[in-house]
Amino acid sequence: MSSLHRKSLVATAAIFCCRFTGLLREMTYTALFGATGALDAFLTAFRLPNMLRDIFAEGALSQSFTSVMSKVKAKQGDEQAWTLAHRVISQLTALMVGIVAVGVLATGGLMQLLYPEELRVNITAGMSLPEEFGEEVQAVFQGVQTTADGQKAAAFSADKRLKGLEGTSCVRAKALERLQVGERVLLTTRRSITQKGVLYVSPQSFMGMAADLCRIMWPFILLASISALCMGVLNVFGIFGLPNLASAAFNLTTIGVGFLVGWWIDPHFGPQALYGFAVAVLCGGVAQILVQLPKLRRLGYRPHWELSLTWRGCLPHFSDERVRLVWRLMLPGMIAAGITQVNVFVNNIFALYLPGGSVTALTSAFHLWQLPVALFGVAIGMVVLPDVSRLSVTAGKQEISDRLAEALRFMAFFAVPSALILGLWGEQIVCLFYQRFRFDAQASELCGAALSAYSLGLLGYAGMKVLQPVFMALERPWAPAFLAVATCCISVGLNYLYVHVFGLGVQWLAFTTSCITTINFLFFFIYLRRLLGSMSLHVLMPGLLRVFAAASVLGAFCYVAREFFFDGFTQWSFWWRLAVLAAAGAGAGLLYLAAASVMRVPELQMLTTALARRLHHRA
Repeated sequence: MSSLHRKSLVATAAIFCCRFTGLLREMTYTALFGATGALDAFLTAFRLPNMLRDIFAEGALSQSFTSVMSKVKAKQGDEQAWTLAHRVISQLTALMVGIVAVGVLATGGLMQLLYPEELRVNITAGMSLPEEFGEEVQAVFQGVQTTADGQKAAAFSADKRLKGLEGTSCVRAKALERLQVGERVLLTTRRSITQKGVLYVSPQSFMGMAADLCRIMWPFILLASISALCMGVLNVFGIFGLPNLASAAFNLTTIGVGFLVGWWIDPHFGPQALYGFAVAVLCGGVAQILVQLPKLRRLGYRPHWELSLTWRGCLPHFSDERVRLVWRLMLPGMIAAGITQVNVFVNNIFALYLPGGSVTALTSAFHLWQLPVALFGVAIGMVVLPDVSRLSVTAGKQEISDRLAEALRFMAFFAVPSALILGLWGEQIVCLFYQRFRFDAQASELCGAALSAYSLGLLGYAGMKVLQPVFMALERPWAPAFLAVATCCISVGLNYLYVHVFGLGVQWLAFTTSCITTINFLFFFIYLRRLLGSMSLHVLMPGLLRVFAAASVLGAFCYVAREFFFDGFTQWSFWWRLAVLAAAGAGAGLLYLAAASVMRVPELQMLTTALARRLHHRA
């Protein structure tokens, strides 16, 4: 087993712990609060600082810093590498304090831009029949009126009450644009995948809550950025397990502290309990740093403040050329690394125009989709970055091409079957992990549709995570940055078309992300092939074709299982769902491995040989 494979498997095991605890965190959210407007507000509030963390800290800056520090360590030794680390961490801390201050001040205005305008709902006729309720009520639109307290409200007349209607209930103002006074409309308080011809009534507007929660969580980007640089330092020294376990510490701290503080605020875990989870996010950020500090100290890191800045007039100037290189690589890398995160944020904005719970469904599906991507794409990319950085100094382009082809083939061996399983069993997987307490079967259907759409882009997303760091290692980050701008425009256009023109549901927002990630991967591959002169197709394609052939057998099995054995899955008990899906998953896995063995997939042969050698040594 090569060094790349061995380190990738170590990183994969650690990332699995991270992603599994992250999944537990999402399960806690959905179980306590359901797919509701309140949880939508929390996730939207967290998305702003978390998106900047993903793009800036754990994306571009971490990658550029890891690449430069790897080269400094190889050429100039450990002492100079630590000097670089001190200076970058000091500058990052100062920058993030400013960003947090601006973010806290600007949050109110940002939320007003993100959230669609909402109007209260008044049903003025038929209130004399309180014994008649319905989750769907035929009503006549009476226009927008001004109430006694000066607030605008959408007035309707109906012959019975709408179940769940309260004084705070509201509708989206945009949904009323095409309605004429006197026009009949169907009002509903139930979520649905498609709402064409139906006007959804939300329990209340959560924009104010989203702004308050976001102000609490803004300092998280400072804590996460420092943690990301600590992770980069450990990666340079060949340590890949502990940094990812730090993320597991964040998830577990968020669950524990959030549950306790949320229960203290509201023992029934109403919307106000989400403030406890906002505080827990900050505690989790602190835990993420503390987990890594002991190992850093043993390696020789002694934190001290060293900005290494001079002033030229009114502009700051980096006195260390190596620090300047980190930030120069970071700027285009920040754009390129944020492709998917920006698309997710854009999806989040458009999902706010859909029925309540759509943001939760989209976010929950995205986290399930990220699990195999992180295990195979991110883990391999994490190992590839310092590896290619060293090869760019000590070897030629052909060695880099061979290493990338080997990494992509290894990634595909796991990502292709994962995509098929998530795509064909999306609703069943969502139901197993999330459906409990306030997260009902209707929410599982909504989230499952989004997960199936996300699965179409899983291979491209995982491949993009493998190739993207290479541009940092080769110091050619601008091409992915230009592509990011173009694909972001495409994403906005497609989302607007799906939501505001065709009135389609949340799964089409996920489909947009799949399209964008696939386009980006193909561009990365073609551009790197031109840059390196080759992508070693003679190494990549034979193994890749064998993986697809073996995966086709798996896909047929998953389709038959869904059509004939999963009928009524969302109504089963949890233990019965777990038993059936575990048995089906085990059967699918064994069938894939058997087909891969028959097809002589190189990655399977390599793994079985390594396992046999290890067992022989132990014997």
